[in-house]
Amino acid sequence: MKLCFPSATLAVVAWISFCATSTAAAPAELVRGPYLQMATPDSMVVVWRTRGPSAPSVRFGDSPETLSHAVEGEAITRRASVGVDGEFASRLYREPAKAAARRDRRDPSPSTPPGLCQYEVRLTGLKPGTRYYYAVYDGDRRLAGGDPEHTFTTSPPPGSDTDLRVWVVGDSGTGGSDQRRVYKAMQGHVRETGRPLDLYLHLGDMAYGDGTDPEFQKKFFDVYQPTLRQMVCWPTMGNHEGHTSRGARQFGPYYDAYVAPTAAEAGGVASGTEAYYAFDIAGVHFICLDSHDLDRTPGGAMARWLQADLDEARAEWLIAFWHHPPYTKGSHDSDTEGELIEMRTHIMPILESAGVDLVLAGHSHIYERSMLIDGAYATPTVAEGVVLDDGDGDPDGDGPYRKSAGLHPNEGTVAVVSGHGGAGVGRKGTMPIMRQIIVENGSLLLDIKGDELTGTMINKAGETSDRFRIVKRGQVQQVRVEDPWRPSDDPSQYTEFYVAWDGAARGEPTAGWDVTPATADAVRVEEKSGKYRQARFQAADAPLTAIAQRFSGPVSHIEVQVRAPADQEEAVGVVLGYQGPDDYFVYRLHPAEKAASLSRRQGGVERELTRKAVEADFSKMVKISLEPVADILEVQLNGAQEYTINLDAPLPPGAVGLRVEAGGSADFAGIGIEPKQ
Repeated sequence: MKLCFPSATLAVVAWISFCATSTAAAPAELVRGPYLQMATPDSMVVVWRTRGPSAPSVRFGDSPETLSHAVEGEAITRRASVGVDGEFASRLYREPAKAAARRDRRDPSPSTPPGLCQYEVRLTGLKPGTRYYYAVYDGDRRLAGGDPEHTFTTSPPPGSDTDLRVWVVGDSGTGGSDQRRVYKAMQGHVRETGRPLDLYLHLGDMAYGDGTDPEFQKKFFDVYQPTLRQMVCWPTMGNHEGHTSRGARQFGPYYDAYVAPTAAEAGGVASGTEAYYAFDIAGVHFICLDSHDLDRTPGGAMARWLQADLDEARAEWLIAFWHHPPYTKGSHDSDTEGELIEMRTHIMPILESAGVDLVLAGHSHIYERSMLIDGAYATPTVAEGVVLDDGDGDPDGDGPYRKSAGLHPNEGTVAVVSGHGGAGVGRKGTMPIMRQIIVENGSLLLDIKGDELTGTMINKAGETSDRFRIVKRGQVQQVRVEDPWRPSDDPSQYTEFYVAWDGAARGEPTAGWDVTPATADAVRVEEKSGKYRQARFQAADAPLTAIAQRFSGPVSHIEVQVRAPADQEEAVGVVLGYQGPDDYFVYRLHPAEKAASLSRRQGGVERELTRKAVEADFSKMVKISLEPVADILEVQLNGAQEYTINLDAPLPPGAVGLRVEAGGSADFAGIGIEPKQ
């Protein structure tokens, strides 16, 4: 059947590539979507995937029964994975040969499964702020849509009256029960309040552990499809997506999944890249940045574009979002980690000089919300001299934060960490500018109506855990608070604790550890090093293991510092999930091989699960960070090299400890443990 456009104004413009129609007898099967991308006042992008090629078409109209407009044929862009013949503008992600050669063959391939076709089409000539219904087809066979659930509303034009509800979530992509509870809680709140969502901001880490195509499908699309088919998710790339995707080349499963503006299609100044971009909806100017793998300095391309975009911004509200938070003491520390420090010292001054109202980030698995601040660029972060309003911001409490109408330099920003969308949450300290510090899973809803913005944190139980408001009205003269309110820095509220060597005299054994074999001088406590006393492990003719007595249970994070002779053949490492001498996991560093491995001992038999080449100077302290998330183990060395290990099942609860193989030696500086909340 030939489909045609009823008028030139409702023409549908193709956006990407087209997957050649096959003569295969088996009908194509819908495997992803349809879902929506890059909304504007007069356009919408529809994306879907099939297993096997099809004859794709989109039909749309003003009701499910009257899908009177359609597009088919060469007007639709098609892309494909391996195993599909034809000419394509681009192929879906396939692991580069060099990366494939380095990958442990026991690990699953991150490549897009073979035989998949992806279709992307930009519908244009639409009316602003108007609801449409749509369906996707294979020839005359409807694959999805043509019902009240497959609908979208175009954006209101820039400068029009603002009435938006925005869902904000980060670090959700575990595929676990907490992720689904957070999503269900948001949906319940939306139903109860009778105000549907208009758009969705994802703050990164939507597909643990490596952002592969199968992980995107299982942990993002399969979970959020009821929302994705009705509104756009505007994304920013997290470090986990960055394992397989690259911002500089816009390459990988993350860039396959999303269609973001590059040429100012949705407003702002053209960035020329999907890695960072801007868009306008009514009176709000949104800015997305890539904090993961691009230059964050003022002279870099991203910062130069940001300044150019802000110079042109004329909105009532300015909201910026990215992955790595400029302020946090949750599962990450913005006073010690490079990406976070650089976003604070380089990017925040640019945004605040343009009058930014709200900064949103994830990465740190916690909910933290600041007071009204300006100029908090120092490391470590301090509250003195940077707080403009130290109230709670709650309209039913101390009252909302107030700013002048429009955008004005340095009138105050609220910074929110919303990295609590599904991964295990934790807190390692107190960020002094924060008004709320909440260690529980949840998400953030923003209601922006006229000159008021209200933020509501809904936890996974559906309860309101925080509420704040910003009012922009008239002229406000900001005054810095000389002695601002400070959150209580109570270490008993921290969820991370350190099992260090006790205060025994130098050279004596230490209490609090079960050492096997317990021979003289096997473990010797030495001088204090940083937070810890350092201990020297010297294994004789048997492996030396020290298990911490203080903890045994589910764990969400383990941190250890270790140093060993760079040419040492004997491995050193961390024991986790320890339930007895014949039931545990052990993560090992192999200094002489410059490698790392994970093994499982069970029933008296040890099996190596994976081995990977690593880059580290083993003659200096190497910080090992291990984070179990669902059925993966996230590994980070020295806060830089990062990778994930796939497990057959979630890491079992158990004790944690340290290990040196027979004949080896190592210096350990204690162990930090984050129990699973």
